[in-house]
Amino acid sequence: MSNLRIHLYYALSIVVVGSVASYFLLHEKANSSQTPSPVAQLANKSDQKTAYRLTSQKGYQLIRPLLAANQADEADELASTKTKILSIVDENQKSGLLTSASVYLFSLSDGKWVYINPGESYNPGSMIKVPMLMTWLKESEANPSVLEKKITFNSDPAIPTQTFNSASVKPGTAYSVKDLLHYMIAFSDNNATRLLNNNVVIADFVRTFTDLNLPAPDVSDRNYTISAKNMSDFFITLYYGTYVSKANSEFAMELLSQCDFKEGFLKQLPATAKVAHKFGEWGDNRLGVHELHETGVVYLDHKPYLLTVMTKGTNSKDLTTVISRISKVVYDDLSSSAGLTASL
Repeated sequence: MSNLRIHLYYALSIVVVGSVASYFLLHEKANSSQTPSPVAQLANKSDQKTAYRLTSQKGYQLIRPLLAANQADEADELASTKTKILSIVDENQKSGLLTSASVYLFSLSDGKWVYINPGESYNPGSMIKVPMLMTWLKESEANPSVLEKKITFNSDPAIPTQTFNSASVKPGTAYSVKDLLHYMIAFSDNNATRLLNNNVVIADFVRTFTDLNLPAPDVSDRNYTISAKNMSDFFITLYYGTYVSKANSEFAMELLSQCDFKEGFLKQLPATAKVAHKFGEWGDNRLGVHELHETGVVYLDHKPYLLTVMTKGTNSKDLTTVISRISKVVYDDLSSSAGLTASL
């Protein structure tokens, strides 16, 4: 196995503005304190223009395929939620449980967002399995038979252990690529991930980042880091179905909804909550540094949102408390919020 692949495993529309309504008063009212007419109220509201930022895929001469759109500035409607998240972060930093945290919250129905600590980056750990999934699905669009390709797993003692373990592929057994993708995402299985990594085209994996206008990852760097916003972009394009095909995007989100990690986002949410998510962990026992992250889409009553929480501290299991509390605050606030458009 090449060092490149070993290191990779470890590293592992239209601008929308408010319409301007114009109207003519046929009869001027003598009493200026009178309630404005509905038409006048509409005109006043429509003067408030909203700028959107578009993200388009590069690499074409005559077109720019649209990947996503979001408001250009942070949303005032989410300011209260941001304040509550900041309070949780501050409290846990003061207690010593948390070293730092970054949080990106994005309303998928209207592009409103807030971002806490955008200047920090983190080792994604198993979250890197999401672009690996997308790379294989993109390959299947050119070569549909690739998902049925069989690969045999032979035990590899060099594969790192995880704090949060689940089901794993068995030595001496052949699995299809499709089955390995299920193990990699639903169970975060490192053994399945190693097989997929060994057989992926490295250039295709890198292109999954650059196609989304993200910095190309250094696959030889075991200390590769990524920001919460950039990690979010993979889920956003899957939700909108704007990078891999709509059928593959649906398949990917279904796999991600089967992720069996329940100590973070899901811990304090209702049992009926539908969430497509992925966690990641990284640590260095010699330095006493650990990271735990989670990102995903919460399908909230026709007001879906994307949440990414990335944390650093001294103990991975303790960091689940921070992630679950932030998840609950966001869920509760957005459940009762009238500021988010109720549409899918």
